[in-house]
Amino acid sequence: MARAAARQLAGDGWRAGVAPCLVTGGAARDSVGLDAEQRAANLGGRVRWRAAGAPPDGAVVVLVDDVLTTGATAAAACRALRREGVAVAGVVVLAAVPPWVTTR
Repeated sequence: MARAAARQLAGDGWRAGVAPCLVTGGAARDSVGLDAEQRAANLGGRVRWRAAGAPPDGAVVVLVDDVLTTGATAAAACRALRREGVAVAGVVVLAAVPPWVTTR
């Protein structure tokens, strides 16, 4: 999704790229069926910085997430980026789970 968005933006004349600078540690489990608190605990400290994929200094950073359920993944990613001095201008998601939907 991020690569497709960057291609579209670049095709429209914007400077855009993908910075694959975050990884999830192996101890994080699949979050299907977890509530918001469990999802946050599952990701706590497990979203890690990967300097090799860092965005250029001063870049406007927009986090891309496929599905927003409780926001735990986006929040953990934003925290990891902030720890490295990277400001996040926004978060874009493809789909969001409505708040009235409960976990199975």
